Amino acid sequence: MKNNYIIVGKIDMEIFKNISYNLITDEVILTNERYLHIIEGHKEDFMIYSNILSQIIIEPNYILEDYKNKYTVMVIKKVENNNNINVIIRLAIGEDLIHNKNSIMTMYRIREKNLKKLMQKNKVIYKKE
Repeated sequence: MKNNYIIVGKIDMEIFKNISYNLITDEVILTNERYLHIIEGHKEDFMIYSNILSQIIIEPNYILEDYKNKYTVMVIKKVENNNNINVIIRLAIGEDLIHNKNSIMTMYRIREKNLKKLMQKNKVIYKKE
């Protein structure tokens, strides 16, 4: 990994216009450290869905603002068998002098039931029509 990260893709800035943060980039990266974290905890999910990771980011079904973690969103894409892939992204915003790229924190599969719970607990900032 060059610079200890790889560029995974770009978020659609138009989709993120409803978020109250001052985004400074559309690039999304995956650091070596976060890759190892995902492989440790969600290896099967990563092996199955890593090939569509950029598609998940650019064409999500839902984006939720994470109420627990500041400047963090859940980018969710519906996949087969009533499952969804949840990609947690730490956003790079103007006020944050440390993070200059949007960075994937983790990713994992969630069932429809868990998605509904997340949508009740967190602010929905985007829903695909």
